[in-house]
Amino acid sequence: METGQYESPPSTRRHGWNDVASAGRRDLPTAEDFDEFFDDDERPEPIITHDDSFDHETTLNGLRLRVLSKQFRGGRLTAVLSGVTLDLRDAELSPEGATIDVDSTLSGIEILAPRGWRVSCDVDAVMSGVDGGYTRTQSATSGPHLRVKGSIVAGGLCVR
Repeated sequence: METGQYESPPSTRRHGWNDVASAGRRDLPTAEDFDEFFDDDERPEPIITHDDSFDHETTLNGLRLRVLSKQFRGGRLTAVLSGVTLDLRDAELSPEGATIDVDSTLSGIEILAPRGWRVSCDVDAVMSGVDGGYTRTQSATSGPHLRVKGSIVAGGLCVR
């Protein structure tokens, strides 16, 4: 090698891009390789509560919460890098309604509400998607009212 010439280190000379990306190589993961890590059987068991309110946090994990209260007043959900499902389909709202405070970062929150409930969302969404804030009943002025408020950052909120 002449003076002033650069020679790449031996580790980069041995393997060019075509060698790494060549057909038939199995050292790079495929979609099938991830199936074993994201098996539905490994989802967390639901937490079932009869309480009128709740306060749950989750980080780097999943949370499934099922509320069976007959006088549900609301609760608070905090999620960071997580997935949350809140099932209210078997709950009954208190006469004054209920408010759920959400604080989500890089997470998805799904709220399952029964038909006949009025649902409104007042959520600050930053680089996020919010699907909710609609009336699930024929009359917009009657029926229990569920309010969802809070903030979603780089995540999603869905009320179904």
